[in-house]
Amino acid sequence: MKPIFEKSDIQTLKDQLSTPRKITLLSHISPDGDAVGSTLALSKVLKTLGHETKVVYPSYFPESFVVLHGVEDVIIALAKHDEAISAIESAEIIFCMDFNEPKRVESLSTALQESKAFKVLVDHHLHPHPFVDITFSYPVQSSTCLLLYHLIEELGWMRHVDQDVAEAIYWGMMTDTGNFSYNSEDPDIYTTISALLEKGVRKDFLTAAVQRGFTVDKIRLNAHAIMNNMKVYSEYKTAIITLTNREKMDFNYRVGDTEGLVNVPLEAKDIELSIFIFEVNNLTKLSLRSKGDFPTNIFAKEFFNGGGHKNASGAEVYDTLGNTYDLVMRALKIMHP
Repeated sequence: MKPIFEKSDIQTLKDQLSTPRKITLLSHISPDGDAVGSTLALSKVLKTLGHETKVVYPSYFPESFVVLHGVEDVIIALAKHDEAISAIESAEIIFCMDFNEPKRVESLSTALQESKAFKVLVDHHLHPHPFVDITFSYPVQSSTCLLLYHLIEELGWMRHVDQDVAEAIYWGMMTDTGNFSYNSEDPDIYTTISALLEKGVRKDFLTAAVQRGFTVDKIRLNAHAIMNNMKVYSEYKTAIITLTNREKMDFNYRVGDTEGLVNVPLEAKDIELSIFIFEVNNLTKLSLRSKGDFPTNIFAKEFFNGGGHKNASGAEVYDTLGNTYDLVMRALKIMHP
């Protein structure tokens, strides 16, 4: 379903962009395909319109993303924190892409909130926080990239969508739906894909590029997690996979090595909910995927203050992996009385 934009918001954005501006595009910690695709796509469109743009992420993205145009110019705060802060502080306009609250940019949160720049949110997650000047938030959209495509359309910028922009948008649409295996029944998705293919998207190349990011260590890590760390709770039709920081070190973990791992248990016919519980430095993260009607977003929100979509959600817990696991089990019992 195409989003219906407020005409006043569209006009305000057009007015803000009527003259060349310094623009920073920002996305969330551990940027995924939707985060990277949406920022790179919008950045290039804005450049063709005469604006100066910078793209900033709090942390690294998976290596397979190098196939996207413009990724080599991204500022990673973990590596260049001062430059990332400067990009935020010097911006006249900040686009907040694929996240809906300041804490999702972690070390950049204070700079973002203190910035006097005009802020625009483009996102598809539930319950956006009121920290921006214009909000384009449409949770029914399967990805921020799909939403961005329609926003570009509404703004009259389609002539600026070239192959690079189209591939970045397609990348986000593809990765945020597990290669269109979940949250992907809206016919509008495929109408948009058709239009992107007309722009020159190399669909088969991009699909293969996701897989080319595999290394022997990644394969072994995923095999270890499934063989040794996956537990199945038949009464809940649920599988839970865990992974500690130590285990990641043992398998020479790199960013993106567990991408898609949470989806694997759903290939079993009797599993309807898959939960991946893993350590990240001093906190524990949850990644949830489901098939059918189990609402992962409600599960994540009510028990872990997380969020997402019906079939794909996540959360962060400032506690040990063991305690988080216990919380998950208690939550499952409540959800399955």
